[in-house]
Amino acid sequence: MTDTQPKPIFSRLFATLVLAIALAGTVAPAGAADNFYVVRDISVDETASSAAAARTVAVRKGQERAVNALFRRLVPMPYHSSLPKLDESMITPLVASFQVANERTSAQRYLADLTFEFKRDDVRKLLRNNMLPFSESVADPILILPVYQEGERAYLWEFPNPWRTVWVDIVDYGLRPQEPDSLRDDWAQPMIQPVLVPAGDLTDIKAINVREALNLDPAALSAIQEIYGASAVEVVTARSRTDADGTLLLDVTRIRPDQETPPAVQTYKGSEDSEALMQSVIFDLLARMQEDWKRQNVLDFSVENTLAVTTDISSLADWLAIQEKVQGLSAVSKTEVKDLTVEKAFWYVTFVGNMDRLAAALAQQDLTLADQGGYWTLNPK
Repeated sequence: MTDTQPKPIFSRLFATLVLAIALAGTVAPAGAADNFYVVRDISVDETASSAAAARTVAVRKGQERAVNALFRRLVPMPYHSSLPKLDESMITPLVASFQVANERTSAQRYLADLTFEFKRDDVRKLLRNNMLPFSESVADPILILPVYQEGERAYLWEFPNPWRTVWVDIVDYGLRPQEPDSLRDDWAQPMIQPVLVPAGDLTDIKAINVREALNLDPAALSAIQEIYGASAVEVVTARSRTDADGTLLLDVTRIRPDQETPPAVQTYKGSEDSEALMQSVIFDLLARMQEDWKRQNVLDFSVENTLAVTTDISSLADWLAIQEKVQGLSAVSKTEVKDLTVEKAFWYVTFVGNMDRLAAALAQQDLTLADQGGYWTLNPK
């Protein structure tokens, strides 16, 4: 680590104010990453000798389901079989708070939607003690262009496009699986790899047509990507057919401009209900996207580094916003401000994992980490 001190051109009034506020934020970060530890919409329905007794059972079972949903969200799927089994006495201390919505009762029945907030540091410690990798990173959204193929025809905006209709039902209207409870709980949470489906309005139609989508036309893809502010565009094609014994099949291909190998066709089998098959396929594709992102952004707590960085200051508000963004990163465990001038901040950022992951996480916050001839700068893009 190299300390590259800025020139001490100090304005006492400005620097004292900034320093007082900045040094107050030199503890382990909270902020954005803590949202990861809120588990929403755990729907409970319990019956007991009284409504009060049913409520007690519902909260106990609800917090157990919520912490397990949190574990599944944090930890990559290959490690789910090793997730800790916790009883009530172990779960309750992990709960920071809980909220109740849509509460309904009768003489012996209790129904509600519960939201639990868990203690980030305690959950992290539990997972680390169990040698479980986990990720708290949320990706920028990907824009999905659903293309339905039938015979020699291909449909994007054109009617009919049942493939796009089901994508819209799931992404925009919140269609979710209802059982088992574990699946319903998982899908009630925000995606860590968000996806968008274009509205299909006149602006979209002018930006790209179905042939341009299938041919990955750079200008058209760039136009539609800019409209939605997405990080990438993925064309997902589907073709329905039946095999010799009449089983319904759906051939699906995911196509992206940055693919180095030809896209592979994946075939799904289903019942006679085409819409139900499409729903299950989309849930599978979305789950794969979540796992891909999670696996790429696992936190490696075996490596911790401290980096000295210099940040240009244009105003107090901008400096505090930069601090908040950095402290909100899951990979950042601590920041410490060493010196401030009216123009620059010199500070330390302590993080887990490698520099590439840190730089990528900062880039998602519109911040650039750069090596400037032997010292590091961290500034807005």
